[in-house]
Amino acid sequence: MKKTITIILLSVAILGAAGWIVWQQQTITVAEEKHQQETKTNDQQLVKLKSEGTDMKHEIDDQKKKLSTVTKKLKEKQKAYQKEVKQRKALEVEINQLQKELAAAKATAQANKQSASQTTRTPKVKKDPNVTHHPPSQWVQDQYDWGVKQGYIKE
Repeated sequence: MKKTITIILLSVAILGAAGWIVWQQQTITVAEEKHQQETKTNDQQLVKLKSEGTDMKHEIDDQKKKLSTVTKKLKEKQKAYQKEVKQRKALEVEINQLQKELAAAKATAQANKQSASQTTRTPKVKKDPNVTHHPPSQWVQDQYDWGVKQGYIKE
């Protein structure tokens, strides 16, 4: 009977050990499957991140190119604007100078007008040596002066 109990106890111990081993193997298999699934997911995420990184790199390069283009255009426009400002300043200086000249010319014209209105015109009539009576009219004098100027009459 002791042998039977011993055999039964040994059988139970062996069956228990075998069950424990099977349970451990199943746990290990589940853990391996879980690990493989996580590895696969991680690999997919890594590939996705690399792809996104590449896409972002291309996007950043495109943005840099656009920024460079916009910067160049902005600099060109700024140069053109500064050139216009310089031209405008030069024109303003020129306009001021012309306004000063105009004011001076107006003042001179006004002064000449006033001096002309104040002085009465005295005809400078040259007497024709052949005329012995009244002095000639202005028209006659102008004709005489014209004849002298043209060389038809010698003084």
